[in-house]
Formats: sequence, C-alpha cells, structure tokens
Amino acid sequence: MVKVSNTNTTTKNTTQNQTLVNQEILGKDDFLKLLVTQLRHQDPINPVDDKEFIAQLAQFSSLEQMQNLSSSINMMMESQQRLTALSQATAMIGKEVEIYSHEGESLYGKVTGVQFHNGWPEVIVEGKTYDFTEIVSIFEAGGGEENA
Repeated sequence: MVKVSNTNTTTKNTTQNQTLVNQEILGKDDFLKLLVTQLRHQDPINPVDDKEFIAQLAQFSSLEQMQNLSSSINMMMESQQRLTALSQATAMIGKEVEIYSHEGESLYGKVTGVQFHNGWPEVIVEGKTYDFTEIVSIFEAGGGEENA
C-alpha cells in the first residue's frame, strides 16, 4: 500500500500563518498615524521640510500599493490552491481510498462524489462526507494501488 502525504493541510496552515504574520507588521494605518503624530508634534520653529513630507507621503503611497498587491497575490494563491484541491478530489471519484478521520477512525471505501464546505473539497465515501485532507491512500477501484 502506498501512503500519500497530504499537501492540503499544509496549504491551509500556511495561509493561516501568513495572516498571523501580516497582523504583526506595521501597516498603512500605523504609518499614517505616525505621520500625523509627527506633524502634530513638530517644532514650529523648525517644521518638517516640504521635500521630506512629500517623500514620506510617497512612501505611504508605495506601502499602500505594496500591501494591496500582496493581498491580491495571496487571494490568487488561495484560489489556485482551492482549484488544485478540487481537481485532485474530483480525480478520486470512483477510486478506493483509505481515510483516517479527525475522529480517529480508519476506513476504506469508494469515493462516490465531491462537494465543497467552506471553499474546500470534501469527498463522499460510503454515503458519508469526509474532509479531503483525511485521505491517506488511494487505490484503483479494481484493487490495485495508485501512486499519487
């Protein structure tokens, strides 16, 4: 029997970890607050130079654009991961699989369908729904093993 390591669990965890990391980095709102605080507390005798202020505004604009681009790329990556998972799940229809469920049960059965739950595929085996990430082995319906 060939054991198949599950990449979708890693994908879901990576996406969640990226969200946590992004929350720890100073964002555009923090940058704007710093800029406003600097303007409020500047020395009236020696105010911020116009060129320096314009440079800070340009940095703020660049920061905002980079964050928007990063957000778009992350959304595209997650969409691609979901499409890949869907493609892999639909390829299992009609195949025999071994499932180790989150509840700790191990079972064998034939995949009869695929559905989505929270944007990720679930396989239907023996009339019961399982998370796609619970599949540990895949076999041809005739009993031969398949390398995945």
